[in-house]
Amino acid sequence: MQSLILKPCFELEGRKIGEGQPVFIIAEIGINHNGDLLTAKKMINAAAECGVDAVKFQTFRTEEFMADRKITYEYEVRGKRVREKMFDMFKRLELPLAWHSELFDYTRQKKLVPLTSVADGESADAMEKLDISAYKLSSEDLINLPLVEHVIKKGKPLILSTGMADEEELDDVLRSLSKYNANQVLFLHCVSLYPTPDEETHLWRIKALHKKIGGPVGYSDHTLGILATLGAVSLGACLLEKHFTLDRHMDGPDHFFSADPDEMRKLVRNVRKMEVMLGDAGLTLSNLEIDIRKQFRRSLVASRDLISGQILSREDIVLKRPGNGIHPRNLCNVLGKRISLNIKKGTLLEKAMISEE
Repeated sequence: MQSLILKPCFELEGRKIGEGQPVFIIAEIGINHNGDLLTAKKMINAAAECGVDAVKFQTFRTEEFMADRKITYEYEVRGKRVREKMFDMFKRLELPLAWHSELFDYTRQKKLVPLTSVADGESADAMEKLDISAYKLSSEDLINLPLVEHVIKKGKPLILSTGMADEEELDDVLRSLSKYNANQVLFLHCVSLYPTPDEETHLWRIKALHKKIGGPVGYSDHTLGILATLGAVSLGACLLEKHFTLDRHMDGPDHFFSADPDEMRKLVRNVRKMEVMLGDAGLTLSNLEIDIRKQFRRSLVASRDLISGQILSREDIVLKRPGNGIHPRNLCNVLGKRISLNIKKGTLLEKAMISEE
């Protein structure tokens, strides 16, 4: 559909992201700081201890994206349903622009990459002044093409979540990327349900998304637990984003489905283990497996005592361990050949025992 060729890999503050690289793991702090600077710093500390690569916030101005202040939103807190006006909720959870510099510096001190989802051009411009290394747009803003093009023009890597997007909308954003030849882009499979039920997770879309865009793909997870993230890695996701909280019982709309520190540590540990288990995609055997063939494979073995000069027949040969003798594929090549010495029953046949005449 488009002539755009996306780079398979790009770099953020010394960390490579993309195909063939370690999975880049983002702890999505989002709005779980609850509008408190100290809580945000505690979350950065906890995320660093979990071994993630980055933390991500959300940068928005509620008045900019909320037209109807009467819309309500329902979520869970400590097992009970809470309903409040969406405008009031987001206003309470805004991350003030004045905090960003301090939080970004603190994140870098902890050897993590600071990221944020920007919801408007003004927020994006403010992040540019903080030397942000990449721009992230949330699923709801994939169709906000003016914003997409605004951040594209800044010439930095772009991470796009695809929750709620149909294929026509994906084509729209691909056209915008092609228009500006933006090739440092990573799309995230995402389902905008909080939490996402198992049957709505649709991890196979990772493969479909990769085929469509021809570039690196990640996964933004809203399921409960970490199983979906491991499945995503096995399907080729090179970036994972998971909502993060200090405590699932805290007040706020996103805490109950987020990963707490124990679960985030488990996620990181298991993703790194999964990377080792995936290995490479080639068909070449490792040295260890080559060595074990000598014990587990079968070779050509004398089925009975054989006399020098005897012509080998099928009845003279059986296939038995060990596997460091003549390969079974050569059985037909030795039949009809003469043996050059007496051989006892059960002897592993060797090429030197068989005449080439």
